[in-house]
Amino acid sequence: MTVSAASTERRDRGGPVYLRPLRDDDFTERYLCWFRDAAVTRYLSARNITRQEAIDHLRQGGDGAQWRVYAICEVSGGRHIGNLKIGPIEWRDMVSDMVTVIGESDAWGKGYARDAIRIGLDIAFREMNIRKLSAKIDSRNTGSIKAYSAAGFHVEATLKDHLLEFAEGRPVLSDKVYVACFNPAFDAAKVSAR
Repeated sequence: MTVSAASTERRDRGGPVYLRPLRDDDFTERYLCWFRDAAVTRYLSARNITRQEAIDHLRQGGDGAQWRVYAICEVSGGRHIGNLKIGPIEWRDMVSDMVTVIGESDAWGKGYARDAIRIGLDIAFREMNIRKLSAKIDSRNTGSIKAYSAAGFHVEATLKDHLLEFAEGRPVLSDKVYVACFNPAFDAAKVSAR
């Protein structure tokens, strides 16, 4: 199954942020600084990326067939403050991951991630007919867990001591929390055989 390219129009729900498709010209020096900031990337696998790596990742999504990436922008002024990614999408099972990052630290704690996640749910469920979205979160990332929970996700599983990092040369273990949200309009009886 394929999906047409993400619309160029702005998506919002009347909250503090809107989503629009991420573009090559979004990969400014400021954007790349997000991925060099230890506080921003603490729970991310993407670190110290180059502009070309960002462009390649965006294009690798294959016109929305594998994933869609959106810029999270403030309604007031249009400043690009983060990203939301729907994918990779498993079309056979109609499920997908969702990843959210707020790169501008002065935008943390304002409900922007929660609002962006709600818009992302609307896009995934209404436009893409995804039946289930999930996110995998380090248990220490309480801000993300709160944002996803406030947007309608629930904790589906916790993997004990699943993550390992080193702090000051010493191993630190943490849990991986799986959160999920089901499409309330999904009707399995209406899905055609593939």
